[in-house]
Amino acid sequence: MVVHSNIRADVIILGCSLPGIVAAHKLKKTFGKSMDIVVLDMSTVRKDISKGNVAFQVDDDESEDDGPEEPESVSKFVDNIARDYLLRFTKEFGLPLPDAIANPKLVRSPLNKLFQYRDGSTVQCTTDYHNFDYLNVVERFELNQYQDLLDQNARDLFQPRRVNRDVERRNLLYFDKTTMESHLCGALLFSNSRAVMRMLVQLVCGASSYSVSVLFYLHQCYRTSSMRNHLDGANTRFREKLFGYCRRHFSHKLQKSVADITVIAKPIQKIRSYSNEQVILETIKGETNYICNLLAMALRPDELLKIAVEEQFMSNREAAVVGAMLPGRVIKFRIQYERNFWQSQGYSGDILSIRGPIVWAMERPLLSTTGAETNAGLVGVLIVRDGVSNSKDAVLEQLTNLFGEEAAKPLVYKEKNISDIFVPRCGDYVVLRNLTSSIKPNSVVEWGALDVFGEGDVAAALEAGHNAYLHLLRCLRPQATTFEDLELTSSPTILDEGPLTRSIPRFNYINTIKMVVCTTALIIGMKLIRSYMQK
Repeated sequence: MVVHSNIRADVIILGCSLPGIVAAHKLKKTFGKSMDIVVLDMSTVRKDISKGNVAFQVDDDESEDDGPEEPESVSKFVDNIARDYLLRFTKEFGLPLPDAIANPKLVRSPLNKLFQYRDGSTVQCTTDYHNFDYLNVVERFELNQYQDLLDQNARDLFQPRRVNRDVERRNLLYFDKTTMESHLCGALLFSNSRAVMRMLVQLVCGASSYSVSVLFYLHQCYRTSSMRNHLDGANTRFREKLFGYCRRHFSHKLQKSVADITVIAKPIQKIRSYSNEQVILETIKGETNYICNLLAMALRPDELLKIAVEEQFMSNREAAVVGAMLPGRVIKFRIQYERNFWQSQGYSGDILSIRGPIVWAMERPLLSTTGAETNAGLVGVLIVRDGVSNSKDAVLEQLTNLFGEEAAKPLVYKEKNISDIFVPRCGDYVVLRNLTSSIKPNSVVEWGALDVFGEGDVAAALEAGHNAYLHLLRCLRPQATTFEDLELTSSPTILDEGPLTRSIPRFNYINTIKMVVCTTALIIGMKLIRSYMQK
């Protein structure tokens, strides 16, 4: 005989992803035992995500209060959303944070960085990457203008201010329907500056500029305050992703915090409502159903495809958008040597290349909390090429050309696929943004933890989980929202510029050529009309 049972709760969080357990941890911390909160663990093993377990392993019985104090030098960063989330949560859990993430200025090297052209020739520089000193004057001017333009667009789109909703919607739709590639070709004249931007788009989004909308790229960059900091020493996101500085440690602490409210769930077949007041999650065999007053979705887009969701919770259009999100992809490489011979040659180990296969690399920082010495190494990002399973030979050839024959004999070489962010197709980002950011009255399903899913990007996962928690809090008990909760979601404070300052980024070579052509045509037209009138 089959026994049917139901598990009931006030709030159910579906999925044990990092955003999901962040939301569960904060709800439990706020409401304690005054509310029934259940986390349904539907996790499956994924082989291609960044596990981030290279450092900071801690025994299970370690005290929660034994973590190091937060250094005064990294106490507050108002200019970077991602870094602010990392600092606050590491402080809450007493986790160590490498200077390479917390304060990159402390670990910058005065030694030369290497820049490589597409033809293989190199130049040296000690300044930040985003200056791109290897470009000629006109190319550098064009690139700076374009990045300034993107920064201005990002501030206009995402900075909280009073705007006309119709105008905002038109702007969002414009940037979403205009692919990144067409935007690049329409604003950049020189091939080198285009190549730099295409490379940046692929690094930031894990996808080529042909498949990413301008709006999605602007949103990803706005989280770290600028289009310019993704290759220089101020970068947070890629150091966080590549170092995997304490992803497993974060997950360990959070899962330990919500272990008593976590249930291993049976596969969910359908999500439906009863009298528009309760949400019922039906399992495949129907032996156990999960019933709640408020459901928070914390599943990956590919996991949602296996579940039938009632249309009142997610329209067919929204379901199609979520189902069409593509996993972004980054290839991480790590190489170790007996000694850091590049330093004896006057190099810092920092590499930026348009040629590839190495796009960006840096010297692997000291991650051990015990201060133990490790072998010298480089860590970085490779160009993603379909059909190429291992780039070892090409990487060694590139390093040999840059540093000499000693680079051809590494002790260890490893590559890893990082598929930890889902990218919406061009034209779909607006629908996804509305789904995950709007708070509907009397809603019983919250999609905030779905976000633009980037679980391997730890700061993005923390942000998505915190935003989902705020959405749930507003539905459950709005008066319980604290100033600290809202402050964490606030965007960087950027003063509005004057009309002249705002117009300068829009001055570029292509616009100048268009203006010259139009002016010339106008003058010729006036002369022809004048000549005709005289006759």
